[in-house]
Amino acid sequence: MVNEIIRLKGLTKLYDKDTRPINNLNVSMMKGAWTSIMGPSGSGKTTLLNLIGCLDSPSEGTIHINGTEITKLNRNQLTKFRRENIGLIFQQYHLVPYLTALENVMMAQYYHSVVDESEAVDALKRVGLGHRLTHVPAHLSGGEQQRVCIARALINEPSILLADEPTGNLDQKNGDIVLNLIKELRKDGHTIILVTHNPTIGRLGDRLIKLIDGKISEDSNC
Repeated sequence: MVNEIIRLKGLTKLYDKDTRPINNLNVSMMKGAWTSIMGPSGSGKTTLLNLIGCLDSPSEGTIHINGTEITKLNRNQLTKFRRENIGLIFQQYHLVPYLTALENVMMAQYYHSVVDESEAVDALKRVGLGHRLTHVPAHLSGGEQQRVCIARALINEPSILLADEPTGNLDQKNGDIVLNLIKELRKDGHTIILVTHNPTIGRLGDRLIKLIDGKISEDSNC
């Protein structure tokens, strides 16, 4: 399919014979679309995101991203593929506490290719933090820390952005700021896959997938 960017076939994650957070999942996702993933706790949402994000490997099945079957890649190849294709936005910010906002973003450049401070500055300006470049995480609000995470996820220009409950730790005002940024990224052509417990947020995307016991219980356009 021309616009297909992700294809999962027979995807299963097995921890033991009774624990299958992902169970024989078959689904494709389109380039440039925002897919929301919902479901109760333990339904497999975060496990699915980790599999697509090359942070974990399936027990069975295949994952194709941008035409590459990532289930055939070794650990080093997976790491390289993730750095070049996928940006990760976590509910827990995972910022280095002793680095400034600018340095946290530049660290992602360091692991990818060549560090370019001006690009990192531009990324932080894009998320409205041009005035907070030299602040360490402890001196940033939760919303500002999440925006640093978004800048870090964008710095290497990935085609896919994975967001795991990106507003879960934020108040309404900061949550709205982050959601507006994600909307802008979708308009710019990024493929968004967002996990949420919030039905209102889930309906902001183009498509809503609901999981129960590692299987799709609902797949609908928003």
